[in-house]
Amino acid sequence: MLKTGQQLDDNTIRTRYETLAHRGGLGPSFVQRVIALAGRPAVGPVIDVGCGTGELLSKLATAWPHSTLYGVDFAASRLSTAASIARRVRLVDADLGTALPFADRAFDAVFCTEVLEHLKEPLRCLREIRRVLAPGGRLTLSVPNATGFAPFHRLGPLVPGAWLRGKLLPYEHPANTDQPIDTCWAYGEIVGLVRAGGFSIEAGDGMAYFRYLEMLPIVRRLWRPVAPAAERLLPRLGARRFAYHVLLRCRPAEGAA
Repeated sequence: MLKTGQQLDDNTIRTRYETLAHRGGLGPSFVQRVIALAGRPAVGPVIDVGCGTGELLSKLATAWPHSTLYGVDFAASRLSTAASIARRVRLVDADLGTALPFADRAFDAVFCTEVLEHLKEPLRCLREIRRVLAPGGRLTLSVPNATGFAPFHRLGPLVPGAWLRGKLLPYEHPANTDQPIDTCWAYGEIVGLVRAGGFSIEAGDGMAYFRYLEMLPIVRRLWRPVAPAAERLLPRLGARRFAYHVLLRCRPAEGAA
């Protein structure tokens, strides 16, 4: 595990995120995979924790037309964008590093995509998600996975030159990230974090296997023709740990506090 920006105060982090308002989401394919993994639409309230610019909420408004949708984030500029594209959504400005401003068991489904790595205390956020999740509810989350850059994710100090580090190391690596706060987790650490948060994993998916193959100018010409087949085959072979985006559908673990 490698961390960036843990020493920054919350106001500095918020201010720096406002300057990243131009950063878009991960695109329609990613959103579709997240919604597909979540399964049947929830009947009751649904929340996107760390909703950003509202890309996922916008699609949920169509895919889950009978759900009451909420979004929570702490960057005002991103919430403003979310309000303009995500209709029929209730948006809340709140710090994800503190208690979520919702009652216990308030939501039938929770989404949290590409968010935990940007928190000082991701475990606390997961436990808050568990608190606001109704019995029988489900959490669908995604986390960037440094193992998707294997074996280079363990060889950071040995990779020479800024250009090569930018191609071979995870985006969350301290040598690459432009985020004010970031955490670079390997696959096993992600699974351990989710379980420590009081969840069991009931289904999973992955996107962008061996991500660095797409980053190298010559190698990607060879990789792109076979990438679609690899994306379909690798999960069947149990290779989800090598996907850069790990998607998990979780339930509250029995007996967890």
